[in-house]
Amino acid sequence: MSKKLDHSAETLLKFIPVGMEQPRPLKELVNLTGWNSRKVRLTINRLIVEYKQPIGAVYEQPNNGYFLIEDEKERARALAPLLSQVGEMSKRINTISTAELGK
Repeated sequence: MSKKLDHSAETLLKFIPVGMEQPRPLKELVNLTGWNSRKVRLTINRLIVEYKQPIGAVYEQPNNGYFLIEDEKERARALAPLLSQVGEMSKRINTISTAELGK
């Protein structure tokens, strides 16, 4: 049984299109909801993590924005930038963890 969406999550989910053909940019979601960008991003994160909604994002102009993932191809496209970001963060963590201090 899936968790019932709270009001904010339900409101935002209505504005996220199905499929990556016409993703909705953050700026548009801010305008549609009347929220600030931080609240929109936090709500998207909750939709994904708490409510298990398959929301992806593309960061390529002119078609950047959020969308509900429809198939495996879209899932792969949505995961690619996240996996890249994790790799870069791991490099930073490793460098900071092993950096010589006090110079």
